[in-house]
Amino acid sequence: MIDWSSDLNPTQFKAVTHRVGPLLVVAGPGTGKTRVLSYRIGHLIETGTARPEQILAMTFTNQASKEISGRVSRLLYSESSTEHKQNRQTTPRVSTFHGWALGFLKEILGEDARLPIDEKDARDLCREAARELGLSNAKPQGLYERISKAKQHFPPRMNGDEDLKALYQTYHGLLERYGLWDYDDLLLETLQLLELTEIRAKFYRDFPFVLVDEFQDISPAQYTLIKSMARKDGNITVIGDPNQAIYGFRGASPEFIHRFSMDFKDVKTVVLDTVYRCPQVFLDAATSITGDRSAVRLKSVKDRTPKIRIKPFGDPTAEAKWMARTIEQIVGGLSFASLDSGAAGGNTLRSLSDIAVLFRTKALGNPVAEALSRQGIPFQRADTPDPLAQKELRSIWRLWEALKGRTVRYHLAKLPGGKDFWNRKLLDLKPGLQGKDGPQLLSYIIDILDLDPNRPLLRALARAVKRHPHVDSLAVLLRDEADMLDINIEAVSLLSIHAAKGLEFPVVFLIGCEAGILPWKEADPEEERRLFYVALTRASEEIYISHVKHRRLFGQMMHGGPSPFIADIPERLMVREQAQKPKAPRRPRQKKLF
Repeated sequence: MIDWSSDLNPTQFKAVTHRVGPLLVVAGPGTGKTRVLSYRIGHLIETGTARPEQILAMTFTNQASKEISGRVSRLLYSESSTEHKQNRQTTPRVSTFHGWALGFLKEILGEDARLPIDEKDARDLCREAARELGLSNAKPQGLYERISKAKQHFPPRMNGDEDLKALYQTYHGLLERYGLWDYDDLLLETLQLLELTEIRAKFYRDFPFVLVDEFQDISPAQYTLIKSMARKDGNITVIGDPNQAIYGFRGASPEFIHRFSMDFKDVKTVVLDTVYRCPQVFLDAATSITGDRSAVRLKSVKDRTPKIRIKPFGDPTAEAKWMARTIEQIVGGLSFASLDSGAAGGNTLRSLSDIAVLFRTKALGNPVAEALSRQGIPFQRADTPDPLAQKELRSIWRLWEALKGRTVRYHLAKLPGGKDFWNRKLLDLKPGLQGKDGPQLLSYIIDILDLDPNRPLLRALARAVKRHPHVDSLAVLLRDEADMLDINIEAVSLLSIHAAKGLEFPVVFLIGCEAGILPWKEADPEEERRLFYVALTRASEEIYISHVKHRRLFGQMMHGGPSPFIADIPERLMVREQAQKPKAPRRPRQKKLF
């Protein structure tokens, strides 16, 4: 028997060992949320409360699902044990919402199941639908957003908008014609099936235990799905933090955490308040941003209490150059030039993977990427909400689907070279598919398209597929920008704040903290506060916050000044620094022979 109490604090232990019935775990940043979820799954299995195949855990990223599966496996079985090899096929199902929904639809519908497309293709189909309706001047992104917003609910909400209803029907006619679903359809079609008494009863038998990670991020449709997946007195565990609800544009709301206690009977609530990641200073600063809306004060176990460093600059170029120099100092110098000029240094030498640069929107990361490149500092980026929007990835995805014989005409017509060229070539390519798993198929496609596998984007894709060798749909695998990130690679991570949620780094640079950017001028002010809260709680040891006087963004010159959020942080928690002019590198002196 495993000694469960040895690795858990008292509140974690209470959550892990909860027997049956609805359980709500409110987990602040760095309180061991993933550990609790993994240990709870392990405890249900080890005590005989549930068999592995009776457990379904839902997450928001493939990376999170992989981590939880790995933790459960290591907890219950050693990697080399016979027991582990015997139980590999009966491990708990841990999946993203969309990944599980696609598998469920295929299981129930068989050959009638359609194939998912990404948001860019969905926008293109919206534009095609608009043309059929004579709405040629409408922007495709706006049309898609209107439809997607309606489909965040089940059934979709049109609110009496007849034009939207007509667009919706025409758009769905196109999806049906091509044999496609968009991301939202995966959940809505699943909900329709679960409304059938027979199918829902079978689901209850198959998965009497359901667990949901990052509960604060669910949309109204996902909340309806969760309610459909568990009886009101059933064995459902949800875990989340209302202060980290940052996906309002997808319909997410922290209110669902409060509704859970009303919609399910006799809910047991456990609050995790002991923080193992952030020093107390960072927690107090983050809490000051959200206005201490929670009754629970988070307590850090860390003794060291570094202050948050605030750094002003004149423009983004100066900000980026300073950051590159500072990173080089932190890691102890990366070149002979830096050593010779005196740029290398620092008390504690760190790995590049210890460092993250966070920002509100992708464009803010471009000057940083340029500065790091000039300094010879390796970095990786995860700041594009739709990874498949990248041209090379789209070609790989389309050929992937065509080689698998799915929606062939649709995808071949959109590949470079045209449908006729690929129709002829496809006959020669298909024999090479025999026995290939995901990584082998990806390598085969990269060769066919004559792409460079060493390009950062393709290396990131290869890592994602390698983590999920039996992947079926790249559209679902690449649903989230964070799934393109490799946290173990020796490189600085450049991330949008949204992509950084769920991750942690010893050193965090939070750039572009200016009025009009953070908070974003057109966004919900309360959600922007939670976004800043998330950014502050990614760091375990050091935080640098920077802002500039003038910044050109999306063609406009901005003069917003420091973010008002900085003023909300008590002065005792900060050190305001002045930007220093870069020192000219010392010229190396050649030794004399005599």
